[in-house]
Amino acid sequence: MSAEPVAADAIRGGRGAQTRRRRRSQTAATGVLCALTLIAFDSTALSQASYGLDSRAPLGQYLKNIMPPTAEAFPFPPVLSATGAFRDVRTLEPAAGLVPFAVNSPLWTDGAIKARWMAVPNDGAPYTPDEQIGFAPIGEWTFPNGTVFVKQFDLTVDEATGERKRLETRLLVRNADGAVYGVTYKWRDDNSDADLLPDGLEEDIAVTTATGATRVQRYSYPSRADCLFCHNQQANYILGAKTHQLNGDFAYPATGRTDNQLRTLNHLGLLNPAPSEASFATYLRSVAVTNPTATVQHRMRSWIDANCSHCHRPGGFGRGYDGRFYTPLEQQNLINTYVRFRDLARSQLYQRDNSLDDFKMPPLAKNVIHETAMGTLRQWIASPLQVLAVSLSGDAQHLAVRFNSRVDPETIAPNHFSLDRGATVSAAAPGSESDVVILTVSPLAFGESYVLTVSNVQDTAPSANTIWPRSLKSFAAKFAEVSTAPRLANISTRVQVHRDDRAMIGGFIARGSMPKRVMLRGIGPSLTSAGISGVLVNPTLELFDRSGVLIATNDDWEENANQQEMIDSGLAPASPNESAILTTLPSDGTGLAYTVVLRGRAGSTGVGLVEVYDLDRDSDSQLANISTRGFAQADDGVLIGGLIVSGTDARKVILRAIGPSLPVAGALLDPRLELYDGNGNLLQENDNWRSGGQEAEITATGIPPSEELEAAIVRTLPPAAYTAIVRGVNDATGVALVEVYALE
Repeated sequence: MSAEPVAADAIRGGRGAQTRRRRRSQTAATGVLCALTLIAFDSTALSQASYGLDSRAPLGQYLKNIMPPTAEAFPFPPVLSATGAFRDVRTLEPAAGLVPFAVNSPLWTDGAIKARWMAVPNDGAPYTPDEQIGFAPIGEWTFPNGTVFVKQFDLTVDEATGERKRLETRLLVRNADGAVYGVTYKWRDDNSDADLLPDGLEEDIAVTTATGATRVQRYSYPSRADCLFCHNQQANYILGAKTHQLNGDFAYPATGRTDNQLRTLNHLGLLNPAPSEASFATYLRSVAVTNPTATVQHRMRSWIDANCSHCHRPGGFGRGYDGRFYTPLEQQNLINTYVRFRDLARSQLYQRDNSLDDFKMPPLAKNVIHETAMGTLRQWIASPLQVLAVSLSGDAQHLAVRFNSRVDPETIAPNHFSLDRGATVSAAAPGSESDVVILTVSPLAFGESYVLTVSNVQDTAPSANTIWPRSLKSFAAKFAEVSTAPRLANISTRVQVHRDDRAMIGGFIARGSMPKRVMLRGIGPSLTSAGISGVLVNPTLELFDRSGVLIATNDDWEENANQQEMIDSGLAPASPNESAILTTLPSDGTGLAYTVVLRGRAGSTGVGLVEVYDLDRDSDSQLANISTRGFAQADDGVLIGGLIVSGTDARKVILRAIGPSLPVAGALLDPRLELYDGNGNLLQENDNWRSGGQEAEITATGIPPSEELEAAIVRTLPPAAYTAIVRGVNDATGVALVEVYALE
């Protein structure tokens, strides 16, 4: 197969904030927008470094003809020690001529830990082609008949101590017909040897968890027919040993040296034709799904390649999509078919790989879901990086593209953006703000509608999120309107959080023609830095629409798919045990109501803080009302609400303290309301709303309290932060509601 440009994350081994690599982008010859990334190898230093191994020992075919040339030629050795694969089976010291290796992205086998060796037959240098691997920079390698692959499987049976149990050793033999056969040896309990299994086997294994509990894990030993299900002709029989899987460092036990595996194999005379060491920088490199510095998309595509591509490929058993890593993403038939944008229910890849019933994939030898991979797949499907707005910048030949998170400048390239209606993008550069990209485009018709298509752009998360392939954003070619209108940008309420009806309940209304982007926070542990004791140690958040339907929930904020967006907002909670929801909600001209509930995990109680932030800069939608209900106590347990008025002009609001009219038991019978500025100065207070001198003004708002004992204040507030306190008269306690309404 000829080399093709592939997505940027497909060739980069990983990237962190301190280890970013220089990248180049180019347009694929097919016209598909793709980026080619070069790994920053220093080829001079590489050529001068020691190799992982200095030489390979001569070794006869089929482990010196101990293994049969075909499965039927003669009986298999009955025990592992008789195969000639190991010099000492107790220590797993390999026989001379076996070369150890590891793959970048391992196949999931119910959590088993693996070690691998390859035995390529040879009678010493110089090597002939039938003593070498048929090397291909992209695609499958071919191996001489008589090559034997040895794979050892262990399982951690004590998660606290790391103790392992030897399970099995598999031998995969390239036979005299150019196909393969496989045999399995199951280890004895004393690890003295492993016995040949005549067929498949299921075993229940006791595992001690990190907490000291015991769980039973079923493990499947494959039959010889099972081996051929994956090691099939369409995959060229050998699965892991290929360029993108071995293009990475390996610590060689025999020498204690670490080297790029391709470099060492090449030095041993194993690769034919022999690549130049300088070429390794241009080769693809897959990564482990657990790699925290590789992009989410790179991790997931590597995992799909390792776990699915032996069947899911052209001509394979699973022809619906092409799982091979070296196939460009746009040509894999994965996106919006088997993996659907923000739609787990219809993402068949997720539903089947996250299953253990008859619907599961793979359909055999799977008893444990690969939770890390499924979490990464959920993150990829969530694809949190998106374009928020597009507007003209300076003139009709420049566009400002605003994203919802900071953009990695190394992924800003003109071929990652395109326009419809014949318009073109000739340049792309970072804007003055880290979430903005400035595009140079052909002249656009002012006021006309266009569609911007974006691919391959990434955010700055340690494991970066890549924007969903070919993301579309419609826009009108206009300059962004800078709003100076005042708005309620935030409200927060601190109170003792109890169970059931005494949980903290917040409400807000989104009003306007555009969706409203908000961030909700449930704060507890970090309140101790303000000298508050008895805090809610593990707050959880629930968000409901006006029909009472749960639309979002969160326990620990770092579990969110859009964690990086929260960080970039500057509002990420300080404690990992605190909760947050950042989302975009529908809005309309009359206002849509939402409710947020703050509780303690597992029914815990304590002082908590619930907050609602308006994150929009350019939207005409606003938070028209924000309120919180909680249990008001005396002294430090009073109900404390905070609000922020943003913009350049003052905003007229009504604040209400509600108690007697609440349809709950234990309501605060006589609430008192106090309003303070950001410096703690008392601005205004009220006990009973009719007696505060504002009865007519409060009545004119159309939303006076329904009970005379409830309190209200109408006031025009300049842009600033304010605090409203609700307490019971004579230190009474009970459930109360503090509200802020923006008045027209």
